[in-house]
Amino acid sequence: MADHVADHAGLGPLPPLFDTPQHWRPAALDTDTPHVARVYDYLLGGKDHFRTDRAAAELLLRANPYLRDACREQRDFLRRAVRHLAAEGVSQFVDIGTGLPAAPTAHQIARAVQPAARVAYVDNDPIVLSHARVLLTDGGPGTAFVEGDLREPEALLREPALRAVIDLGEPVAMVVTGLLHFLPDHEQPAKHVRTLMDACAPGSCLVLTHGASDLAVELARATSAAFRQAAIPCQARSRDEVLELVGELELAEPGLVPMAAWRPERNLTKTVRERQIAYGVVARKG
Repeated sequence: MADHVADHAGLGPLPPLFDTPQHWRPAALDTDTPHVARVYDYLLGGKDHFRTDRAAAELLLRANPYLRDACREQRDFLRRAVRHLAAEGVSQFVDIGTGLPAAPTAHQIARAVQPAARVAYVDNDPIVLSHARVLLTDGGPGTAFVEGDLREPEALLREPALRAVIDLGEPVAMVVTGLLHFLPDHEQPAKHVRTLMDACAPGSCLVLTHGASDLAVELARATSAAFRQAAIPCQARSRDEVLELVGELELAEPGLVPMAAWRPERNLTKTVRERQIAYGVVARKG
């Protein structure tokens, strides 16, 4: 576990709150260990979280008081990317590590452009999937909820629930936002992304956000260390390391950029630009 983290707000060092497990995998119906999806739900103002998730979130906010903004910016990036791809003709989306639903959802965004768009939501936490099935009642027959894990891509691609709505013989967007920085190198995230994209038809796309180690460096370092203190492994990566995850896919304009700077709908203030701690990118398979 990392040493005490310097509090970016000047509040002093953060005390250890949890013991970090050697191999982090959410257990079924485990409410005693913080889970990323529920922590994000708390940060976004949701109601589907537990005491341990709230404690982890407060620890993170001490390290990075702008983290709520970063979570909202990630949702905004997802909205812009899905809408862009739907406008480009993509009508299938697989949202991996979907987390707890937040409006607008991926299928709502896609269907505003492509009314027949099909979306599979994937997560490895039973609580998340249980809530998603209840909250996303407007999804209809073109929506699936799949219990799966990015670290087991072959099994995920074979899932009957996913294959019932997703045709891998046609272009599909694999949406992996806010997830890969929770997979250390030994979890082989690049290999898993490559396996997913290799299974997809030409014209398929990868939608990716990833914590950056070379943007707002001190703030990013404090955030990553706070995640680790909260028993959630976190490995921010440099621009070159994120590009390695993307592999040989062709980057859509404007390429790999700070998350909020990917096709923004309004001018970004200097303050927003200076506190970016994540990259965003959309890349296409030729």
